[in-house]
Order: sequence, then structure tokens, then C-alpha cells
Amino acid sequence: MSLFSFDPLTQLSVFALRVKDRDGMIDFYCKMLGFKLKTQENELAILSAADANNERIWLEESPRAKEHFGEVKRLNHYHIEVPTLAELAAIYSRLVHANYPIIDADFTSENCIFTIIDPEENRLVLSTTEAIKMDEASLLTGANPELPLSSGARISGLGLHALDVNEECQFLTEILGFTFDEQKSATQQLADGTFSLAVVDSDTENVKVPSHQILGLDFLKFILTDEQFESLLAHLINQQQEYYLDSKKRILTIYDPVGVEWWFLR
Repeated sequence: MSLFSFDPLTQLSVFALRVKDRDGMIDFYCKMLGFKLKTQENELAILSAADANNERIWLEESPRAKEHFGEVKRLNHYHIEVPTLAELAAIYSRLVHANYPIIDADFTSENCIFTIIDPEENRLVLSTTEAIKMDEASLLTGANPELPLSSGARISGLGLHALDVNEECQFLTEILGFTFDEQKSATQQLADGTFSLAVVDSDTENVKVPSHQILGLDFLKFILTDEQFESLLAHLINQQQEYYLDSKKRILTIYDPVGVEWWFLR
């Protein structure tokens, strides 16, 4: 039996969302969260950190996709980690001054963290790795609302809803090498830090809807070394797992049981 696991040199480069109002989402992610619009073409907008050329989030406008707003979909949450308390304070300050709802916040633990729902109802957790305890008043007092995201900002984790949690975890374990604990959570060390993945039980039929027909999480894109890419391809063949490989053999994609597309690039 062949085995595969992510190499620590692997990078999660893109988190892609299908959206109804691309311009509205660009406005929110840039003005409120501090991303920079790197480029946009037709229905696609690519966001990066303000001082870097690296891509972080793709927003693909899909007017024919169903919103299902107010309902549970395949994405439970995703997590943006920023490298400094100053950047987190800037985001928090912008949201507070715009009267944007903060769902939950904890500034007393070692890692400041808060949760919001973006304009198209994707649940988003924001935190910093800088271990400084600070209350909300102090955080706001010291905030610079003009501070954008630095290149260290990254997608550090996500949660997926699944009709069959065991099936999803088994797939992610056997095909991509994740190791889940009893709470159905897994962590994986990547090039820029730890990536966490959780699978959450849900009975919603929205999980079955193909990703191009429903708004929300579309795909994840990882960058692999040549050796890792070839190892994954051989593993998929050995496991008789369906996949797509482009003619130049540089892009490999698979779908997991809940319909999320996983992209792997050399």
C-alpha cells in the first residue's frame, strides 16, 4: 500500500470562494481586512497581502450559483492568521469603527482571536501568533487603522461540514495523509506554519451540491515540490483515486467526498 503525506515544504497558496457580489466582497476584504487587490479579470478577483505578490484568496463571481444564505454549507469556518498584534488590532479597529458585528472575541488568552461572518456569510476566524495578552480597550487604543496585512498573513486552517464525518476523514487520511484525533481535527506542518483541518458533522443536503452550483468554498490550492507532486500522483494511481492531470503535468486536482476541490501545483 502506497503512502502520502505533506512535505513541510508544501505551501497552501490559495483559498477560493464562489461569491455573488464580487465587488462587494473585494471592498470588504480590502477595506476591512487589509488585503490588496492584486488583479481581476472577468469574474475572478485575486487578493494578496499588501506588501507581497503572493496570492491568498480568490473571489470568483458566480451569479448562477445558489446563495443558500442563512443555511449550513460545506464550509464551517476558515482561519486567517496574521503575524503581529498590530495587524490584528488594525483589522479589529476597522471593523469596530464600521459597526461590523464581531461574533466572538477573546483577548485574554495567549493568542488574541475573534470571529466574524463576511458579507456572504462565510465564517472567518482571525488571530495572531504574537503571544501578548491585551484587553479590548487597550487593543483599540493602540491600533493603527491604516495598517494593511503584511506578507506573513496566511490561511492557517478551515473546518468542513460533512454528512458522513468518518467517510471524509478516511478520505483525507488515506489520500492526503492527514491524521485525525477523536475530535475529528488534524494538523499538518507546512512551509509557512501549521495548517489545521476539522471535519464537523452536518445533516444539510447543501453539502451534496456541486461546488460550482453553490456559493462558498470552492477549492484549495497547494504548491508541491517536484518530488512531492510525483509522489502524490503515484499514490493516487495506486489508490485508484480519480484525478485530473493537465497536459503539461503541472496541475493535479481531486475532489473529496464533500465536494471540495484540492489543487496541487508543481
